Amino acid sequence: MSQRAPRARILVVEDEARLRGLLRLYLERAGYEVAEAADGRAALEAVDETPPDLLVVDLMLPGLQGEALIRAIRETSDVPILIASAKRSDVERIAGLRLGADDYLPKPYNVHELVERVHAILRRSGRARVELPAEPLSFAGGRLVIDPLTRAYRCTDPAGDRVGDLGGDAGGSRHGAPDRPREGRLTPAEMRLLVALVGASGVPLDREALLRAAGGAHAETARTVDVHVGNLRRKLGDNAVHPWAIETIPEAGYRWIAQADDSAAGIGGPAGASGPAGASG
Repeated sequence: MSQRAPRARILVVEDEARLRGLLRLYLERAGYEVAEAADGRAALEAVDETPPDLLVVDLMLPGLQGEALIRAIRETSDVPILIASAKRSDVERIAGLRLGADDYLPKPYNVHELVERVHAILRRSGRARVELPAEPLSFAGGRLVIDPLTRAYRCTDPAGDRVGDLGGDAGGSRHGAPDRPREGRLTPAEMRLLVALVGASGVPLDREALLRAAGGAHAETARTVDVHVGNLRRKLGDNAVHPWAIETIPEAGYRWIAQADDSAAGIGGPAGASGPAGASG
């Protein structure tokens, strides 16, 4: 039996029976417990009934498409997702990562490579869970507040005014400003990448280091890091041309430039409270 993530449960979501059976065979040989689903709705039922440790998802499914399946899963779960799809263009692969997938393997692929990517995702996602700080993070005078445990964030544009705590009242600005704070939830990969940047605040990190921090598989490229950074900037209201949080350093990578605050009191409310209901990354 493999010593890498033994007996982890993998849900293979693939409508082609022959390929589904082949994936089951190789994953079971690698020491995993394997469940199957031939369409998106069956996959949702399987996730609800017995949550897997990782999903392998084809996007071109009958009925509920793979993209809709991933969106539905991400509303309630952080389970790692590996997309294995015939949609292979750069635009389609980037779109898959933006949905919250942890890796993307275009068809046709080598089944041995898929198994290795499963190993890598489970190994890295398991290790990353113990590396996140326990206390909320606050930056730029409360402009950005993040709870690493729930990955809930609140970000306010400088022209606006903060509106309550996460999980609290989200009423209008005291000064009548039309903008409301951005509130949501980072993906696990985005949270790990942000923590890596913050941990090296002011020091550039190259894309290889950030790819490892984000939990990327060994065969992913620097482009994956650029996608994650782009997603973070979009959620946090940052700008590559005039950044306040993540600065691009040509030929070097990225660095965190937002000043850390002394306290992030208020995020998530009392101890044990969760972030905003229904927020998703």
